[in-house]
Amino acid sequence: MTDKAAIEAGLRRFGDEGRSASEAARWVIGELGDDFSVFQLMFRFFSVFHVQVQVLRELESWEGLGTGGPLTDAELDAIVGPLTVRETPLS
Repeated sequence: MTDKAAIEAGLRRFGDEGRSASEAARWVIGELGDDFSVFQLMFRFFSVFHVQVQVLRELESWEGLGTGGPLTDAELDAIVGPLTVRETPLS
């Protein structure tokens, strides 16, 4: 089982450091390990960052998932845009 608070704190650091969505997503995948699912990835991003749900749905087509999706890292980063951390995280 993974620690929700630790993952969300790590994601906030990615946003604060100006790192890309693809970097942050790869980190979450590694942290979640066997607990990984696309839904968990989208939920964590939505909880920490100002990003619309329809934008997060693009994660399902990202090549970083290893499912043959056509969306490259650069394309994902452009679609998601800068990772802007929510002032008040969602509960």
